[in-house]
Amino acid sequence: MEKTLNYVQDFKLLEERINAFINYDSCIEYVEGSEEVVAGGAFAWTKLKSAESYKQEHIDADYVELAERVRTVLENEHSPNIEKFERSYELVMNYIRQDTFLWVPGLKNVIESIKSELDLQQFFLNQYK
Repeated sequence: MEKTLNYVQDFKLLEERINAFINYDSCIEYVEGSEEVVAGGAFAWTKLKSAESYKQEHIDADYVELAERVRTVLENEHSPNIEKFERSYELVMNYIRQDTFLWVPGLKNVIESIKSELDLQQFFLNQYK
């Protein structure tokens, strides 16, 4: 039970840090001409300042560490959801690293997507705790 609470708390704290990072330290901009390729257009992350890059690196490292712990549980339990976990993990990493285009407008949509993915990852984990 105690381990489950630790994972829940770790996910919650990480989600709060990611939300603050996206809300207060990140910006996106419309990619000119992208509407010709995709309905609604595409958005790109703006370059972070050094202080924000520092936060990004720490969130990235903490998420990698948490994901390793979750991955170990899923592998030890021979979970059929390992591939789904990996896809979800990669999506969240793309948001944290801000290294892909966005197909949704607004940071609110980004935060909602991250929350959904983190909830999914916890669901996979909670099946074995």
